[in-house]
Amino acid sequence: MKIVFVFTGKTFKGPILDIVSDYKKRISRYLPVEVIETKRSLKFQARPGFHIVLTPMGKSLGSRELADLIERHASGGTKNMFFYVGGPDGFDSTFKEDEADMKISLSAMTFNHQVVRIMLMEQVYRALTIINSMPYHR
Repeated sequence: MKIVFVFTGKTFKGPILDIVSDYKKRISRYLPVEVIETKRSLKFQARPGFHIVLTPMGKSLGSRELADLIERHASGGTKNMFFYVGGPDGFDSTFKEDEADMKISLSAMTFNHQVVRIMLMEQVYRALTIINSMPYHR
């Protein structure tokens, strides 16, 4: 299975881009990974897979729950797992959140959309280390 992060807008250069690149490299040790950055509104990728939207109204998952979700789809033959993150104003009106297979929330708090990229990628990496019984998650 491939992990695909779909972000609205470019990742800021500097420390944020460095951290995103680092987590992309870490994730690639376990699964293929791709980062797509759109200029404007997001659209669901036409490729087959499981589509997850990050939204404040989404389901809250613990790290082990995310690991279980990823493992279930990877072992079940899902080709791609997509994670969609909106921009500074969230998703625009043309993006149909309800078409997602799942909606999740990282927190009830509001975070900068650039920081959310790092948080999400760290959680996916953490989930992969849980699946692979690595000591990262303590």
